[in-house]
Amino acid sequence: MRARGVGQSIPVRAEIAGSSFAWLDEPSRAEPGGPYADAPPLALVHGFTGHRDDFLGAAQELAARRRVIVPDLRGHGDSDESPGPYGFSFEQLVKDLLTLLDHLGIERCDLLGHSFGGMVVLRFALAHIERVRSLIFLCTSPELPAGLPSEGFDKAAEIAEAHGIGRLQALAERAARPVVSAQIAKWGERYWAHHRRRLGSMTPESYRGIGSAMFEGRSLVERLPEIDCPTLVIVGEMDLDWLPGADLFEQNLPRVERITLAGAEHHPHQENPAAWHAAIEAHLDRVAREGA
Repeated sequence: MRARGVGQSIPVRAEIAGSSFAWLDEPSRAEPGGPYADAPPLALVHGFTGHRDDFLGAAQELAARRRVIVPDLRGHGDSDESPGPYGFSFEQLVKDLLTLLDHLGIERCDLLGHSFGGMVVLRFALAHIERVRSLIFLCTSPELPAGLPSEGFDKAAEIAEAHGIGRLQALAERAARPVVSAQIAKWGERYWAHHRRRLGSMTPESYRGIGSAMFEGRSLVERLPEIDCPTLVIVGEMDLDWLPGADLFEQNLPRVERITLAGAEHHPHQENPAAWHAAIEAHLDRVAREGA
């Protein structure tokens, strides 16, 4: 079985417009002249404290039919750890995504955002809908979930600033190990190794800056009717903090399908990968048939 977000990929790197970008680039293995030969690329955007390797195995599988791009967001992974001209704001992250797509010559793509990455993708679609063929929102929300209080983030950011990211990781791991869910427990030590790699790639400044963008971001529920492209919403049945966000997407997007995956929490692509992959492929096939 291929790794599912717990391995280590070697990124493509480039200096673009004064910033360092790193991304996973899986070329399409579709048969030339076959039904998927002209499929547009699919871009996968990870969440807060995430990493391109969150999608490592999933990207390899999806590349059977199309090119797959998985960027490290600014402040994460191997991308620029410093703020851009607009700091660590949503505006900067949207600008970074547009800059990368331009650099790669990708005029239009299917775009998936997981968790905080879905918040970035939503803002990208509102600003640059002409660059999007379809959207996939994975365990995310158009507004901050009520179950994520900012007080916990503020304390974590203070620890990182006072004692370093490594200390924050150690404390978080010590507190979480005894109470992890059954789904996380199935990962065993792979989960913690990957968690250390993800968080360890951040700095206290990027942790504070990116997290503040998420916790201080305004609700975009009222703008959802503006997004008139095919959209798939996926959420794990046990992802309690983010289930309300899936409801908001389902209730307010004009062209939406919603799938709640059994046996999954916040990482359905790792917790129920077969069903997740089938849902993605069915969505992209449907978009192709409709000629979106």
